Amino acid sequence: MSLVDRFITSGRPPVVVQITDLTISYRELVAVDQISLTVAPGQVMGLLGGNGAGKSSTLRAVAGVNPPTSGRLVVAGFDMADPRQVEKARQTVGYCPDVGGLIPAATPREHIAATLAFRGRTHLWPQAYDLLERFELANALDRLTSGFSHGMARRLSVILAVLTAEQVLILDEPFDGVDPDGADATLEVIESARAGGVAVIISSHLLDLVVRSCDSVSVMSTGKLVATGPSEQFAGPSGHRRYQQLLRPPA
Repeated sequence: MSLVDRFITSGRPPVVVQITDLTISYRELVAVDQISLTVAPGQVMGLLGGNGAGKSSTLRAVAGVNPPTSGRLVVAGFDMADPRQVEKARQTVGYCPDVGGLIPAATPREHIAATLAFRGRTHLWPQAYDLLERFELANALDRLTSGFSHGMARRLSVILAVLTAEQVLILDEPFDGVDPDGADATLEVIESARAGGVAVIISSHLLDLVVRSCDSVSVMSTGKLVATGPSEQFAGPSGHRRYQQLLRPPA
């Protein structure tokens, strides 16, 4: 089964992720301040911004890890404000967090086995082996992840997310510390997800790779959404200047 075949699902709604006036607060800190976004099947959206912009908080909410404080968040038709629906939404999402997510005392084989068993997808082992080869982790299948480099851990986190993405694939900093071959493999699985109609959201500090892989880009600054547009608007030197200007606070 090809990666594209793996992702294809019929009858998907025109919008898979609907974010409306989303606010996420941690006590007095407002991490995400009334942002609104939509992501459609087969769309790849890049979420850009500096440290503390609110990108990871937004993605954790979409993945069902952190609840919204206010606003509306619907993922694959499930209302994330309703605890009864959150677990159903999680079953549709493959999530690569920005940090952590791996068990140091476990091997990639154990991570994959547990993940597929928990999601009821043990039939995807052939694809898992294919991804391990593609990400050059096949020879590390039985090594403890405590001995992995940061880049190796990132690649394994991407694999786990891809294997569990039914309608939504969330990749938070998937290129961080990854060598060019690993970056190319990540770009390949993003393209396969897009071709299969999966809604993909990528957060990264690497503007060039976001432009290369995404259809649209949304820029956040201090919790607010400051721009959304086609990725071509952020290409090349002029796009880089525009991005830097958006990150500067108003005078």
